[in-house]
Amino acid sequence: MKTLTAKPATPAGFALILVMITIISLTALVASFALSMNTEVRLARNADYDLELEWMGRSGIELARFALANKCPEQRNIDALNQFWAGGTAPCSNDLPAISLKDVPMGQGRFSVSITDMERKWDINVVANPRSPQMEVLQKALAEVGVTDAGLSSTIRDSILDWCNPGATPRFSGAKDEYYNHLSPPYYCKNGWVDDLSELLLVKGVSPEIYWGSNSTNHPPSAYQQHGGGAFDNPTSGVRSGFHNKDEPLYPVGLHDLFSPMGGPLNVNTADLKTLQLIPGIDEAAAQEIIRRRAGPDGIDGTEDDAPFQNPGEINGLNVSGAPQPGNPAQNLASYIGVRSYSFEVRVDAEINGYKRSFYGVLSRAAGNAQKIQCVKFYWE
Repeated sequence: MKTLTAKPATPAGFALILVMITIISLTALVASFALSMNTEVRLARNADYDLELEWMGRSGIELARFALANKCPEQRNIDALNQFWAGGTAPCSNDLPAISLKDVPMGQGRFSVSITDMERKWDINVVANPRSPQMEVLQKALAEVGVTDAGLSSTIRDSILDWCNPGATPRFSGAKDEYYNHLSPPYYCKNGWVDDLSELLLVKGVSPEIYWGSNSTNHPPSAYQQHGGGAFDNPTSGVRSGFHNKDEPLYPVGLHDLFSPMGGPLNVNTADLKTLQLIPGIDEAAAQEIIRRRAGPDGIDGTEDDAPFQNPGEINGLNVSGAPQPGNPAQNLASYIGVRSYSFEVRVDAEINGYKRSFYGVLSRAAGNAQKIQCVKFYWE
């Protein structure tokens, strides 16, 4: 009977294994090098695109200035959603609508421009001015946000007034430096106009839910998401753990939906239902009637059959419950509303070969010269 014994490995077998290991190692090294080179090439290409994208963004801002300065002659006394700058389709006596704001080719890429007037929301700096007739708008806004607790509503109202106005002494339910200096980290009360609306997240009582609304999403935590919602002896600080906090009531809208950091009287031709309802003397039914009237027969804003208001006085005497009737209450509406917009936020989305960047600008129109449009702010993400 024969016994099989294993043959010892030959030098040739060891050499083959060594060659295979070497080939695999070199293949992995080459692949890693190729990936690294590809990344470096993409970074270098993107760096080359940066300057061109910036000029595309600046060109988009200039195109927005041109669109706002060259409105249709028959529409120069109003600003409305059916106009070219807002993406509307109203007929125009000049050839401006032939110029597109979407997919504009430039160099190696293209860009698109969108323009939003700030007067479709209330100017927080006017509303929070104790010498302004619009003070009552802030109280109505907190009710619409869903702040039903009288104590919290009073705290937020007084604290916003303290934040926007000079002085060292806080209002009854407000807050000044003494309060904010007890937070972690501490900071000072601004005592001046709001430049960025997200400053309200620093104000005592304003939580992210109240600022954005409970149903709002995709807002990454920021430094402004610190707030002083607690009592003076035990102030709340730090970032809330997301929206829909079980300890918070549901806020259907946020302060962000109702206010902007600059602008003029509320433009009844561009404002939405939420902001129209904040006009003193206007309820939901009257606000809906305002939108129905301006939208025209098809009931859709921004189309050819729109009938925007030509002056604030046309709001007077709307045949609907909740609207002010002619007389002193109706005349006082001029303190709150208008049919013009003077501040605009512009977004420019630029793209080159799949590389994208969004640019933003704030344009200001001179009150006495509708064709004088200045860029007061430009930045990008």
